Amino acid sequence: MNIYVVFILGFIFLTFFLAVYVFVKSSFSRKLTNADLAYIKAHWEDLISIVDENPIKAVLDADKILDYALTRHGFEGSLGEKLKMAAPRFDDINEVWRAHKFRNKIAHELVEELEEREVKKVLKGFKNALKDLGAKF
Repeated sequence: MNIYVVFILGFIFLTFFLAVYVFVKSSFSRKLTNADLAYIKAHWEDLISIVDENPIKAVLDADKILDYALTRHGFEGSLGEKLKMAAPRFDDINEVWRAHKFRNKIAHELVEELEEREVKKVLKGFKNALKDLGAKF
């Protein structure tokens, strides 16, 4: 057989299986339902209403909302594991990791006060991550 025929057949074969893979992968990808979107929006609004009085709880709650959204998308495991698997879905995965690491810091260390600037930056990271997952605010 001519080398060009083998090359073309190989290319067609590879393209076919790549298309099947993408189709199957996208079929199993879940999207947020209207109920999920409403849940996320309502809890985000609750979080924003308490941020001035209790910024620690606001950051912890933002992390929980992100975990909820990732679970609803079908990711399993700890939030860290979910973030690793979902990384391609985020415009800035480093921003999401910074927010989650900040949450871990305040959850596991004795923190009495937080800088308002840092809290706003972290909440923005969580909000951007939720938007990347389809949430609307």
